[in-house]
Amino acid sequence: MSESSFSHSHLESPAPGASLPQGRHALRGWVWPKAGGVFCEVRARIGSRIFAGVHGLPRPDLAAHFNTGRPVALAEFYVNVWLEPGPVEIVLEVLEIDGRWRAFQTVTYNVAHAQPPVDFAVPGGQLRWIDHGHGLCRLLHAAANHPEQSLATLAHRLAGELPAPRVLRDAPAPLLGFVDEPASVCCCRFGRIPAFGHLFHPQLRTRRILATVDLQSWQPLDIHRPSPGPAAHYAQHANARACGFIGLVDVPAQLPNPVSLRLYAELEDGSLHLGPVVRTRLHTQEDEKPAATNRAFSFDEALAAWDAALGEHGLPVARDAELDRYLTALRAEYEHSSRQRPAAPARLQESPPRPTHPLPRRVLLATHGLSLQGAPRFLLELGRTLADAGASLEVVSAEDGPLRPEFERLGARVQVLDCAAIMGATSTEAAANAVAALARAADWASADLVIANSFTTFWAVHAAKAAQRPVLFYVHESTTPTVFYGTRVPPAVVALAEQAFALADAVSFTTALTRSCHLAYGRPERHHFTPGWVDVAGLDRWIATQDRDALRRALGVQPGEQLVCNIGTVSDRKGQHTFARSVDLLGRRHPELTARTRFILLGGRDTPFDTMLGNALAELALPNLLVHPESTDYLRYYLAADVFVCSSYEESSPRVVFEAMACRVPILASAVHGIPELVRDGLEAALLPPGDTVAWCDGLARLLAAPAIGRSLAARARARAENVFAVPAVMPRHLALAAAVTAGLRPA
Repeated sequence: MSESSFSHSHLESPAPGASLPQGRHALRGWVWPKAGGVFCEVRARIGSRIFAGVHGLPRPDLAAHFNTGRPVALAEFYVNVWLEPGPVEIVLEVLEIDGRWRAFQTVTYNVAHAQPPVDFAVPGGQLRWIDHGHGLCRLLHAAANHPEQSLATLAHRLAGELPAPRVLRDAPAPLLGFVDEPASVCCCRFGRIPAFGHLFHPQLRTRRILATVDLQSWQPLDIHRPSPGPAAHYAQHANARACGFIGLVDVPAQLPNPVSLRLYAELEDGSLHLGPVVRTRLHTQEDEKPAATNRAFSFDEALAAWDAALGEHGLPVARDAELDRYLTALRAEYEHSSRQRPAAPARLQESPPRPTHPLPRRVLLATHGLSLQGAPRFLLELGRTLADAGASLEVVSAEDGPLRPEFERLGARVQVLDCAAIMGATSTEAAANAVAALARAADWASADLVIANSFTTFWAVHAAKAAQRPVLFYVHESTTPTVFYGTRVPPAVVALAEQAFALADAVSFTTALTRSCHLAYGRPERHHFTPGWVDVAGLDRWIATQDRDALRRALGVQPGEQLVCNIGTVSDRKGQHTFARSVDLLGRRHPELTARTRFILLGGRDTPFDTMLGNALAELALPNLLVHPESTDYLRYYLAADVFVCSSYEESSPRVVFEAMACRVPILASAVHGIPELVRDGLEAALLPPGDTVAWCDGLARLLAAPAIGRSLAARARARAENVFAVPAVMPRHLALAAAVTAGLRPA
């Protein structure tokens, strides 16, 4: 057994120093990290040549040897290498969880000439339509974002980044199966990638299929789904009839491209088998947002550059009907969406500091829902301010929810509208009919002003303009309708959402970076900057009535424990899944610190993501990491916490950050979109890359081990809340914008 400063390992075959014939050989062995480490992949390096390996085969003997407390250790690897005659030195490298490749063992062989060279079959094959097509999509985005580089240069780089081969390991006998997704190119949306395909054993029933890219933990997939294709192909096997699997798999952001997805099959006899292993080149949802530049090139030019680059890299493509269909659809989408941006977008206007026109007397507030999320609460507080100024309120919502009584206490009449027809409109005509129906469903015409809150209420903009009413459109999403909705709604619905930006009389953003996502459509000269707010005085009155020690006891915090609260609706966008992996790493690296810390994820609901998060937490087995359901009594979590966490992948100006600032709790947050406009790294908060589980582990350790650092950050955050974002300083600007929109467009 070999040992390094960070690993134990052993190359089992071929024996180091052996004489081998020229050709292909499989290096087989195992590697295991020392305390606190996590290994993700293994590869071999011979000079400048790199050979990708398969890592993570289960070993019960090593689990017992290293006393892991688990049935198996995912420690065995193999790497297929090609050896030329002469003395050969091979460096074996392991990818650590922090994203670094490190050499853990070096072996030498004497390689003799052989004719023909020894060889054996390895996975290969042509690029499928999905591999070719997703790669072309990346080229289209990259070319729009990098006008200084030629299509040929970009295509050559992107083709060189494709994992070749994509399949590192076929399903080993007797397992049968194939991984359809992820393809060679895949979007990692909010730290998760799709896993889709089929896998079965001819005789034994599959109990579970587990997936992982990092070997830190695995996640169960949804299995035994209908699989007509495999059923027809393997008609002799009854288990092929329902052998489909599907799911989403966590990917820490710090892992370098490409990443390897491993599937494990747990069979009814209790045995565990490593199945297929595939590689994919990842990009994030940020890479799919509109380009910041204006560059004209045709679809055919990009396609020609992509095909040429694939040829240069020796990557054959399966030219079939599926590829033709995909390219036809992609061409139509590209030609529809390629619109010219303003050469110099209009400057973002700041709303006036106070109203200079009369406020509207009748206001219709439109929201996508009445949930406890930040956007509906934003609208509730804005409505309360308008009501206090004498306005009468009407509220229309696409969904009911717990905030309904809060709006009704303001004297508002609340009406829930059926938006199913508009969200399912499959044509321009169907969309127009659905808008007309919504225009008849509520009394839009009586309003002096319609306020549509978030671009998911685009339907309210259309209905209000059909009634010739002025509209103030608040946009909180730091993404576009196209990226937000994806394929969940028809293209005609996405078009309506984009058109709302042009129809609205004013579009208000609470951060400048959020506005930058929406320059490709609409009328940027109508864009306004109106920051978010926090009711500092109101929170202080509440805090004065509270007993922090009693709140901590009620939340189960024991004497000597610290409390970390991750507050926000549980969803993939909020990043609780990768935060949980950070807590697990913290436990591996700082066990004593973690043992005296309680972690609460506040905002649990009954959704598919909640179920997947629950499964992931069960696999991590962290007794001090808990999910609490969303609650109207949420303020107590800030006051009880020693550290507040916002682990989101996408935000504008999150309400939870404002509230943490006002409550003087140290802030650990993602450095995304509008958050750095609210709190600055090292001044009012510790800001980290979203989804980087190692960075988050280190950030938690720093604040928990040195509370004085957090107290200093929290004090400056509180001062910034008082001076910049308190209601008296900010709310008049929102009233001023509402008054200006009403006055400027009220019919004569």
